[in-house]
Amino acid sequence: MTDVILRFDYIDDEVMWPEFDAGDRLRVGWIKAASGVRRALLNVVRIKRIYAYDSKLYVLYDAEDVQRYARYLAQLPPLAVELDHEITYERLHDSSCTCRMWRLSINSLYEEERFIKKLLGVEVEMEHSLPNASYPLNFAMLPIDIALYTRRIDGIAVVENPQFKLCKDENTYWGKYVVLADETGFSLYRIKDDVDVSQLRKRLLERLTGL
Repeated sequence: MTDVILRFDYIDDEVMWPEFDAGDRLRVGWIKAASGVRRALLNVVRIKRIYAYDSKLYVLYDAEDVQRYARYLAQLPPLAVELDHEITYERLHDSSCTCRMWRLSINSLYEEERFIKKLLGVEVEMEHSLPNASYPLNFAMLPIDIALYTRRIDGIAVVENPQFKLCKDENTYWGKYVVLADETGFSLYRIKDDVDVSQLRKRLLERLTGL
């Protein structure tokens, strides 16, 4: 078996034709994955990791036959973020029997924090969310265009004690933050590491220049 990176536009969640071992654990199950007009079948048990970047999904896959997946092979982008995934099932009932429907569940809850970690090398924690009617007062957002799995980021800033105005109200958020912006507004991620903000801004500019 060989570990490969496969790139797809979409992965279905329904696990088809499941087979189980003697301990009733899922041994084989197939899901559909799409890349443009092409379709592939993946054995869900062989999926090791799932990443997202630029609206694409990248799968670290234990391929039983590499040539079968040759048209989907790709390099993992440096800023691709890992998404948590697990195989789950739901019980379905009808008048004659109860059965289980297996699914591949992909969780994007921490994709922004992991993106910041990849980009800047610091640990952060989400603390505040502001609507797009808010206006930064003491800093400017750097424009970017990066799509992860569920979110497209169009602005980023590293700032200490960011100030925002919303209608007639002005608020200061004390601490060191990475601020992300999208079409819905601003998200403030508190920097958990002891870092120099000016050095972190420099690192940000260097990374964005290389994108």
